[in-house]
Amino acid sequence: MQSTNLQKDKLELIDKIIHTEDQSTLDFLKEVFSDEHSKYELTAEQKLILEDATAKYYSGEEPSFTWEEIKNNARKSFNEKKS
Repeated sequence: MQSTNLQKDKLELIDKIIHTEDQSTLDFLKEVFSDEHSKYELTAEQKLILEDATAKYYSGEEPSFTWEEIKNNARKSFNEKKS
């Protein structure tokens, strides 16, 4: 059985859809729920960028960081901007 919040969210969305007069919003929602877009494929250019980045990573040309290092760097950068 579905949770009360899930049911409430669904009903609110249905109500918004029923009352929308914006065709672009409806087109967007159709696209989101369309099965045609469930499989995403990279373009040839995106594949080349990914292959290049992967090669640089494995060769050591590009640095890599642990998750802790990433969080610490982000916090440090955020704190510097606040100051």
